[in-house]
Amino acid sequence: MERMKFFLIAILFVNMIFAGNGDEYDNKFQLGFTFGEIPILAGSFKPGLTMGYHFNKNLSIEFTIQLKDYLNRNEESFNAVNIGLEGLKSSKETTGERIFFGVRYRPADWSPYVSFGFVFNNDDVETIHFDKRQRIVGSGNYDSAVEIIQTRSSGIGPAIGFGYQYDFNENIGINTNFNMDFFSGTPSPKVKISSSEELKKEDKLYLENKILKSYKDNFHNNYHIFNLGVTYKFN
Repeated sequence: MERMKFFLIAILFVNMIFAGNGDEYDNKFQLGFTFGEIPILAGSFKPGLTMGYHFNKNLSIEFTIQLKDYLNRNEESFNAVNIGLEGLKSSKETTGERIFFGVRYRPADWSPYVSFGFVFNNDDVETIHFDKRQRIVGSGNYDSAVEIIQTRSSGIGPAIGFGYQYDFNENIGINTNFNMDFFSGTPSPKVKISSSEELKKEDKLYLENKILKSYKDNFHNNYHIFNLGVTYKFN
């Protein structure tokens, strides 16, 4: 509660400092429809809605929610490729709801804006399948198929980001932005490994540690939200 009070006071303070001359942004609400994936790569839109309020041309507040979605990442999955096992068959991911609430500041009419606030991500679950083949895991040699399920638990954290909005007229525009929690570090996922030939305990532990390291090394696994969509401003 104290953090939220401080956040709201900061919004008002920054608004007083950067209040500009009247224009088409002054005291305008904004609604938008967004998506968070490129469909030709992920086979999904990750649809979402965004709501905001422009105090003036420089300062606004934003609330965005991205809906739960299902993606076929396959070889586009950083997590699947970085594990280093050969024979990747598929990678499917259920991405949980994602929410951002924060402030946007645009220093000039033509410029990108910066944003800061809070980002929430619900559970993300990725299921990765590798085909049956001869492979070395740790110190063991196995002829097996492998399934890996990794779950990043839900979390919330402070976020900073950037974006750009282009307005065709006083009402209609397009907007894109990216916000991420760079402060809390990459969370560790829960990992479940299944194999058609049972792995020795030490080899399974080796693979688990390799999965965790590759996951932590990928900053995309930080809590974040990306959006691209259309906007509509109104009084």
